Amino acid sequence: MTDAMRRSGEERQASIEQNAAALGIDEALVSRLVDTFYARVREDDLIGPVFLTALGDDWDAHLAKLKDFWSAIALGTRRYNGRPMPAHLRLPGLTEAHFGRWLGLFRETVDELMPNPAAADFFYDRASMIGRNFQAMIFALNS
Repeated sequence: MTDAMRRSGEERQASIEQNAAALGIDEALVSRLVDTFYARVREDDLIGPVFLTALGDDWDAHLAKLKDFWSAIALGTRRYNGRPMPAHLRLPGLTEAHFGRWLGLFRETVDELMPNPAAADFFYDRASMIGRNFQAMIFALNS
C-alpha cells in the first residue's frame, strides 16, 4: 500500500494545501486564470463559436463552475460537484484541432499568469490530462 493510500483525508488535504502554497497558487490566482483564459476562448475563431453555441451569453454561471473546478484541482476545495463529460459529449463536431487550440490557449495563459514555472507546469499537466481523457472518451463514442 502506498503512503498516499495510507494517509487520512486530512493529511491528503494538508498535502494539497502545502503544495499549492509552495507553488504560489491561491483562490485569486485560480480566478484570474479562469477569467483570462476564457476571455481568450471567447475571442478565438476556432473554439469561441463552440462555447457561444453551448453557452450563449450566459457565461457567469459557467465561469463560477470552472473556478470551482480548478479550485478543486489546485487547492483541494470541495465546491465543484459537476460532471463535465456529459456536457462535452453533447457538443457536435469537436475535433482534435479544437482540443489542440484549447490546450494552446491554456498554455499561453498559464505561462503568462503563473508566479513560477512549477505552477505553470502544475496547471498545464492537469489540463493536458483532462484534454486527453476528454478526447479519448468523445472520439471513442463518436467512432
